[in-house]
Amino acid sequence: MRTRRMLAAVAATLVALAGTLLLAPTPAQAGNWAATLLDPLPERLEPGRGYTVGLWVLQHGFRPFEGDLGRVALRLEDGKGGSLSFPASALPEPAHYAAAVAVPHAGAWTVTAVQGRFTDYRIGTLTVPGGLAVLGVPAPLRADETERYWPGAIRPPTAPVDPDRDPFAVAAPAPVDDPSAAAGAAGSEAAPDRATGTSRRALLVAGTLLVVALAGLGLVAGYRWRRPRRADRPSTV
Repeated sequence: MRTRRMLAAVAATLVALAGTLLLAPTPAQAGNWAATLLDPLPERLEPGRGYTVGLWVLQHGFRPFEGDLGRVALRLEDGKGGSLSFPASALPEPAHYAAAVAVPHAGAWTVTAVQGRFTDYRIGTLTVPGGLAVLGVPAPLRADETERYWPGAIRPPTAPVDPDRDPFAVAAPAPVDDPSAAAGAAGSEAAPDRATGTSRRALLVAGTLLVVALAGLGLVAGYRWRRPRRADRPSTV
């Protein structure tokens, strides 16, 4: 009797843990991400020239982070191993920053935002000389939040929306023209995304717990089915 009750209690606990892991929100659903929008850039950027770039780091994609965000910067990668980082300084408006950027040579550059406590965010591909091809953002700006935090004329710009985009995924560097560099890039594996890896591990653990719990419940049910019933004791007069 005591063994059966212990098995049932353990199985129920494992089922509850599995349900908690399966129903827990993913990092994106929990809002632990941000997107960076750039202020309008010149139509054509030239190598070797300096530009002041305005950027907005928006939690959930539509509001400023309340607290110490940490280091904010723009990172440019040319796909040939070259990487440049341009630190950004805070401006008076909430979530608004500015960085002085100079691209040293022509080519295609991957533009990524360093967002302090949040995961780095890929903005798009900059072709120099030329312009910036912006990727869609995971969520649109919300009019109520915009009016609340930026009631004046200086406010975050709008951007195309890609509802299927994973805000934690940082895409591969921009294409390169050098075949040897391209071969090296193709031969290297991208680092696994921490948020995706964590979600997969949680699902794996939840699935394992669920299987163990079901096995425990099966043992309890089998024990009860196989246990012979006690014969009725004869009554004594």
